[in-house]
Amino acid sequence: MQSKFERSLLGHEDYRPAGATHRPAIYELSRKELQDARVRLRQLLDKERMQARQKRREQRGKSATRGASSPGDVEHATKRKQVFAAALKRANCEVSRLEILDARTAR
Repeated sequence: MQSKFERSLLGHEDYRPAGATHRPAIYELSRKELQDARVRLRQLLDKERMQARQKRREQRGKSATRGASSPGDVEHATKRKQVFAAALKRANCEVSRLEILDARTAR
């Protein structure tokens, strides 16, 4: 997904951890910052997963609406979930790359 499209789906606070996983910004993160970003991205992904599930239940009529504050419809929540999943995947790949690099230098 393009960074511009991600920014249009997410608010400023939610975009910060997702935006930090794009190149070249991800290469500037330390290992500790990467770990913190992964934790935050997992939390955001879980939150969006629950919201998307709740929206699907509301759409089918199995559940009452949860609140007026939850934005968008099922497609919007699903796209936000995909943004966080892609960001988490980028962060995981970078951690793996750093571990491989450390293993090679240790040899």
